[in-house]
Amino acid sequence: MTVGVPLGRDLSLTIVGREDTRSVQLSCSPVYGTHPRAADACAALYPAQGDPARVRPSWMGCPRIYDPVTASATGMWDGQYIQYRRTFSNECDMHAATGPVFDF
Repeated sequence: MTVGVPLGRDLSLTIVGREDTRSVQLSCSPVYGTHPRAADACAALYPAQGDPARVRPSWMGCPRIYDPVTASATGMWDGQYIQYRRTFSNECDMHAATGPVFDF
């Protein structure tokens, strides 16, 4: 590896709900892809080293409605393989836990 050459920071993100499936591509070095809030998602992922499970959660008052969604991320971040999958009780809970990462 050559010093100064950035390793990839590329993720495929998917949300599966009861009635739909949404997917985007996100690259954070440089920031681009099909994610509508790519810069915000990358900003949340940088301190988490690309792992959505390590994104700092925000406090949100979410309704106690059961409408499950499964969020998943796969890809590479600085040479490390990222594989994340978690089912949340609803989209609000997902956004509270992952911030802008799955906001698409």
